[in-house]
Amino acid sequence: MSKIIATSAIKGAYKTLERAEQMLAKSIEKNGEDQVVEFPDTGYFLPVIYSMSGTKVEKLSDCKKVLEEVKKLLPEVPSQKLWLPYLGGTLDAGIATLWAEEIIEAIKYIDGPSPVD
Repeated sequence: MSKIIATSAIKGAYKTLERAEQMLAKSIEKNGEDQVVEFPDTGYFLPVIYSMSGTKVEKLSDCKKVLEEVKKLLPEVPSQKLWLPYLGGTLDAGIATLWAEEIIEAIKYIDGPSPVD
């Protein structure tokens, strides 16, 4: 895998995590940790996170736990001087990005802007 692609993917995952953390902090401040998190008209939890990890995300406080797991998945950004196999870390960064993005989209249903408008 190209070092440039791996580096870009991993850096993007860190930016997505940062955005999710900021949105979550604002939403918790506004609504409290017990605010229900869901996609409207669905009968299940946040589906990507639930299907990949079995974690039931029902409240904003659950989102905090998922973002802690996201941090554990993120590898270090590849060094400019050392070339290593990057596929595993890049795939983990992809999973981390999916989970963080799902939290971002769920928070939009609470605080706006609505992702479907």
